Amino acid sequence: MDRRKFMKNSVLTVGSISLPHGLEAIPAGDNSPGNSPQIGKYKIEYIRQDIPHFEVPSYRGARYEETTPDTLDIAERAELCINCLTSATDDQADYEIYDGEFGRNPPVLVAHSINGWCRNCEGMMEGLPLLRVATGSALNDQVDPVWMGTLLKGIGPDGLLYIPLVGTPWSRLQPSWIQPVWRADGTATDTSNESVTQFTAPFLWPRAIAAMTVYYLRDQNPMWTQTIEGMIQRMLQLATNEYDYSFFPAGGYEPNAKLTGPGVCDVMPLGCLAVEHGNGRLIQGLAQYYRVTGYEPAQALAGRLVNFLRGRAHYYDAQGRFLWSYTDINPSPFEGEPFGGSAHSHCIGLLGVLEYAAAVRDQELLEWVRSSYEWARTQGAPLVGYCPEYTVHNWPRCETCPVADLIGIAIKLSTAGVGDYWDDVDRCVRNQFAENQLTETEWVYRMAEDMPKKPVVYSETADRAVERNVGGFGYPGVNQWGTQRASCCTGNSSRALYYIWEHIVQQDKGQLSVNLLLNRASKWADVHSYIPYEGRVDLHIKQSCESVRVRVPEWVESNSPQVACKINGVSRQFNWEGRYVNAGAGREGETLVMTFPIGERTGKEKMGGAHYSVVIRGTTVVSIDPPGKYGAFYQRASYREGKARWKKVKRFAPEQEIRW
Repeated sequence: MDRRKFMKNSVLTVGSISLPHGLEAIPAGDNSPGNSPQIGKYKIEYIRQDIPHFEVPSYRGARYEETTPDTLDIAERAELCINCLTSATDDQADYEIYDGEFGRNPPVLVAHSINGWCRNCEGMMEGLPLLRVATGSALNDQVDPVWMGTLLKGIGPDGLLYIPLVGTPWSRLQPSWIQPVWRADGTATDTSNESVTQFTAPFLWPRAIAAMTVYYLRDQNPMWTQTIEGMIQRMLQLATNEYDYSFFPAGGYEPNAKLTGPGVCDVMPLGCLAVEHGNGRLIQGLAQYYRVTGYEPAQALAGRLVNFLRGRAHYYDAQGRFLWSYTDINPSPFEGEPFGGSAHSHCIGLLGVLEYAAAVRDQELLEWVRSSYEWARTQGAPLVGYCPEYTVHNWPRCETCPVADLIGIAIKLSTAGVGDYWDDVDRCVRNQFAENQLTETEWVYRMAEDMPKKPVVYSETADRAVERNVGGFGYPGVNQWGTQRASCCTGNSSRALYYIWEHIVQQDKGQLSVNLLLNRASKWADVHSYIPYEGRVDLHIKQSCESVRVRVPEWVESNSPQVACKINGVSRQFNWEGRYVNAGAGREGETLVMTFPIGERTGKEKMGGAHYSVVIRGTTVVSIDPPGKYGAFYQRASYREGKARWKKVKRFAPEQEIRW
């Protein structure tokens, strides 16, 4: 089955979900608002059971059917992602997330470890409500209150978020990267010590803050802000302060831990650990909360962490280039390459610095992020949006997390007025990012048949393992998915999906702007994109506006006489404003049609140590040579027909969007 046919048959319809065979919704548990009952066999001993009452607000908006060009649709991809977020979970363990392991026979959902609990906080809880805002999807909506409840159950008396180690036997399986564990008496131990029943670490805090900020933006319940500010106050007590910077010592912390004993400053997390331990990651959560609420302690702590990451962590140089770290991977095979390392760790730290710089309007810091981004985007293949997992020559895999990070950075730099990177976003979204999302299942089973059978052990499940991962993101190769895991990068990528969807079309003070020529429904206008079949975009205006601006794609020269604009079939004069065409006022019920040339070209890229030829139509890769075998990418021959295909879709235009 080709990709277009699969998407046509398996799009999750808005409101009442219609799933292809094998993609049934998981059973619902007790969905009592604010109750978050114990739903599974594992009796997880959270740090508290009595939690504040909360409601899960409905996702309100207009729901309707329409016929659109059969081109990339971010809302459709967001709905598929919700499938993975909520289906690749364990209903016996409060819907803790699984990973999908495809490089075996049969494919399985792999055993829990401490990483599963962390992943729920690291993006999943933040991404799920954002994608529901974009789609109105109710698929597996029994998961949402359970996740929200477990988050609140993890808040300790000191205000921090704790991982329970009792009732979660998998939580002690991978302890090495969270050592030591600091105790209330100032001593240190590790998670193999069974007297440690709860612990926290800074890597848990940022996305928990982000998720609760999203919840607050939806329901305005002050309980969320009180919880977040309690967390921040405890963080301020734990932070080690030196000159103009702060950091949190490496390791985990028991409730009421004291970080004043000997040797605390000796475990300053440097290099990759400066981000992955949480210091660098925490900046974004704090900056997001400050932007939403103006809470000054969040801004102050974020600023000191920025100073630490930028000036003390030995992870970026003065121009923002990525520096090697012994905690990335052993750099000895890459001697002579002074710059490189984990792309995601560097990029997620950079995204946090950008969030802070934009919130406080620090122009110098914004320019530093821009310098770093412009270097980072050259380390892969900008033509297709390929970003290697490690920024070294010949690295064979493309982790989706840094791809998602770079999309976020490009969008936020553009909206902050620091450069114009919408074309970077367009190329990346249409190609590597879109291909790195699992949308097919047949090839996984075909690949499994070529492998020796491996027993499914007690801690794994083969129950619809592939189907439950549809919509997830992993770290495939250049031209195929291959044997890599699915869902690993889904949390980070779900947020990137929302960034993209949010910024396709925006309205500000009477001006309607279309930044990305992708299909999109909104309360202001619906965008129908014919790209890459044809050089055309239709804008169906729902609310009158003073001006309509549409960004012309990068392959069309500014001021090109081949660009034409019509309103309800009548030619409309327009003005060029940089890369945008301003067509003047738009009235409710009008349809603006913009046309422009589109053609094909052949490009060559070296990715993962091999040379590839790509055929590109507009900015969309429609063919790659050599082709992949398992989960082959860029099987897009239909796009070369020159005449758009059409499909009927169910649309959702939300009443309120979250600025994120």
